[in-house]
Amino acid sequence: MNRSASAETQPASELIDQRIADLADWRGATLSRIRQLIHEADPEVIEEWKWMGTPVWVA
Repeated sequence: MNRSASAETQPASELIDQRIADLADWRGATLSRIRQLIHEADPEVIEEWKWMGTPVWVA
């Protein structure tokens, strides 16, 4: 299965989890922290996956 087909079938939260795991350096740690802060600020935020693999949070 290619990456675009996978992105269409997986929930955004799983794709973001995978991106964080793939970025095993400061970028993954930073993305994880930003995600945590967003969820703390708005627990009902919706995670989306857009623009060629960019995590997006929508209130």
